[in-house]
Amino acid sequence: GWQEAIDSGMQQGMQKGLEEGMQKGLEEGRQEGIVTGVELEKKNIAQSMKKKGFDISLIMELTGLTKEKILSL
Repeated sequence: GWQEAIDSGMQQGMQKGLEEGMQKGLEEGRQEGIVTGVELEKKNIAQSMKKKGFDISLIMELTGLTKEKILSL
């Protein structure tokens, strides 16, 4: 009786917690992926601009990257 109800409730609670945890993990993973992708694209654009002879300060302004990061590309 009671033990079965407790076990069932615990099982349901654990399942719901697992589902919510997985959903949160997926969302955080998506957000991290977006941030990483945006940063990579900024670097690619800055590298292209640098190769074409654009002024470092203009590249900094347009990409938001630091001078050091641009110079290291």
